[in-house]
This record gives sequence, C-alpha cells and structure tokens, in this order.
Amino acid sequence: MAGSAPPELTAAFDRWLAVQREAVELVQKADHPGTPEDWAEGFRWVTRIASLALDYVVEKGDPLKPVLFHAQDEYRKLLVDNPDVSYWFAVLDPKETYRLTGTRGEAPYLGFTIGTNVFKPSQGGRTGTLGQSYIDQFEVDENGDFEIILSAKRHEGNWIELPEGTQHLAVRETFHDKQKQKHSTMKLERVGGAIVRPLAPAELAQQLDDAGVYLMFVVRTGILMWAGAGQRRNQLTGASGARHVKAQDDQIRSHSDTDMVYMGTRFELAEGEALVIDVAPPPYPFVYWGLVVVNPWMESYDYRHLSVNTNDRQAKKNADGSWTLVLSPEDPSKPNWLDTAGRREGFLLLRWVLAGDAPPTPKCTLVPIASLRG
Repeated sequence: MAGSAPPELTAAFDRWLAVQREAVELVQKADHPGTPEDWAEGFRWVTRIASLALDYVVEKGDPLKPVLFHAQDEYRKLLVDNPDVSYWFAVLDPKETYRLTGTRGEAPYLGFTIGTNVFKPSQGGRTGTLGQSYIDQFEVDENGDFEIILSAKRHEGNWIELPEGTQHLAVRETFHDKQKQKHSTMKLERVGGAIVRPLAPAELAQQLDDAGVYLMFVVRTGILMWAGAGQRRNQLTGASGARHVKAQDDQIRSHSDTDMVYMGTRFELAEGEALVIDVAPPPYPFVYWGLVVVNPWMESYDYRHLSVNTNDRQAKKNADGSWTLVLSPEDPSKPNWLDTAGRREGFLLLRWVLAGDAPPTPKCTLVPIASLRG
C-alpha cells in the first residue's frame, strides 16, 4: 500500500487551488467595461496565467537544468504582449555559468534581459531589470551563429554578466513580419551539464506556492495597469522629461526591456466614433515601432483572426513618411485599420525599439467614422 500522501503536498495543492479562486475574485471586483467579452476573457485570463505559472515555476523553473522556452503564444499572454515578438524565458542562478548558443534569424531586434525573481517579486531589495543587451552588440559569424557565456565573473569573448540577484533571462525577438521572417534558433545549457535530481515532496510544495505568488502578482499587476491607465484616455502618453524618467523607472521595476520606450493609453469611443493616430518617425534611425490593441486584462486582442496590431513596416506610409492609423469598431474604409471587433473601450500600447529616449509623441484625434468614408 502506498499510504497517505505527504501532508506538505496536499496542503500546498489546497493553497494552489485557493489562490486561483482568489484571482477570480479579484477579476470579479475589478474595474472594466463589463461587456460579455470582457467577463469571459477575464475568467479565461486566470486559467491562462495559472497555466503559465505552472510552466514557468513547476515544469521549467530549475536553474540547474535550465531550458530556454517559448514563454508566450497566441493562447497565453502576459501583461501587454506584442504579437510581433517571440518571447523566450529561462530561470538562472548567478552562482552558475551558462552557455547560450544559436543562429540569428531575420528579426531586426533580438534583446536579452537579465532580471530579478519574478516568482517572488515582493522579497525586497532591488527588483526588475538588472542588465540589457541585444545581439548586434556581440560577435556573430557570417552564418549568423553565436555563442554567449552568462556568468557572474567576466568571460573572454561574448559575455553577459549575471549580477547578484539574477533569477532569469528573458529574450524578446521583435519582427516586422513574424510569419515571413526567419526565426532565431537558441539553446541554453549549464556549463558542466545539467544536474538532475529526483523531485521531492517538499520541493514540489514550494514550487506550487511560488506559482501561486506569481499568479497573484500577474493578476494584481494587470488589474492595476488598467486602473492606472484610466487617468488618460485617447492620448498616447509622451516619453519626454520627468514623466519619461519615471516611466522608465517603472519599466525597470516591472522587468521590461530597457532598449524600448513605451507609450500607452486607454481608449474610449462613443457610438460611431474612431480614434485617428498619427505617428511621426524620429529624426534619426530607429529599429521598430509597433502598436497593439489590448483588453482590460492586458492581453492583445485575437490577432489570429483580427487586425489588432501594426508596425512601421506593415503600416502604409503617408507621403511625408509618417503613418496614420485608425482605431474603430467597424471598417472605416481607410488603410491601417485597427479592429476593435465592435468594442468601444480598451487599451493601446505603442513600443519603440532602439529609438532613443524620446521618440515623437503620436497625435490622437477622435472623429466620426462617417467622416473617414467621405
């Protein structure tokens, strides 16, 4: 007879179930437009983040047998995902040395972010992004092959420092056309080989608790992001002066890619209304901008079937080199339409990559949809 399950396991599993119920309760209390779609997506969001938490923490969270895995996709999205990005993630230990090998694809940007513990974000001390680099800062051979060592101590050749407090590597591969451009291939390994240990009840119990902490962190953060954006409507926030400095500080605390500048707003459209967004290029070279439409749970709309995002290469340009985008719940018969699928409230996020500290602030104008069809 197997006997009774270890009590630490049953207790941890009960806590894991309870934290999912708590997350759903937060969704029920959250401020959001209250459409049937918003309610359904909110409950589904909890199931998706719970699934992500188990993947990040229980399945792939051991730094002694590291794995660089695809962290988001069309079905599991995390805190304003970008449909143009392929997201990778790996858990690290700064006491270890790792080797990242791969072949660069055709994406214009492949960024490496070193960050603190996302599973226990309330531990105190410095949190967020500890280091940022991108592939063009390293030696890559004529075939696109590269090898980068990640360690606390300096290493000859391509090297990424793992400062004290490092817990993970996040990789963002940003495309102009994710379907047509060749993707990178990458592999992460511990120098000296993986250390494989049998799974112990106490270890799994701790992983379930950590997954619960991560689930609640993401849910609370998403709800707060939506609520905080309510102070500005239909105007993408500029990125200059003290406001920009504070915004970048917030991004560092929230584990963002510091090669990027972010501009966001909630949109609120009246019946028959559209938001026209005029984007001007910076007066200097840049790598990418991309705009995405997001629901109150900070998930991109269903980009598999709707036109909910665009970027500097996909959007049709004006004669002067600028871009005019139209956000509306119905087809405005204009180029660069961002489809809200009938909704009149949501969130927009514009990302600039390697575009300096203060790229131009877009001009946003509410207009009748009928006026665009004239």
